[in-house]
Amino acid sequence: MPVIAPFSAFIRPALLGAASLLLGLAASCTYSHGEPEPTCTASTQTITYASVISPIFDANCRECHASTVANTLGGGNDFSTYQSLKNYPSATILGCIKHTAGYPEMPQGKPKLSDCDIERIQRWIDEGRPQ
Repeated sequence: MPVIAPFSAFIRPALLGAASLLLGLAASCTYSHGEPEPTCTASTQTITYASVISPIFDANCRECHASTVANTLGGGNDFSTYQSLKNYPSATILGCIKHTAGYPEMPQGKPKLSDCDIERIQRWIDEGRPQ
């Protein structure tokens, strides 16, 4: 046993150091940690409900604002269809996703939408909410 004690005393710190290094490298690989945000194409792309807006709402909103859960999780606001979202007040949508004072921050309990997705939604509204 005397041979194992010095060996394990060396191995444990080495493994902990290697694990810390790998975790640090993994954390630095995401753009939220200082890398530039991907280029936004919102100003040049064609923005329609079907091609751009619905996927944004699928990814960020419909967990609470789909027809099956809107009454229990989404404050009664159902954004599951084009018509329901088209008829919803622009100021409220934008106030919530931009985290404007006086509006509930959406998506609730999750990070704010990317500036690019907010720009896409703003353009969609400004262009008359094309389907």
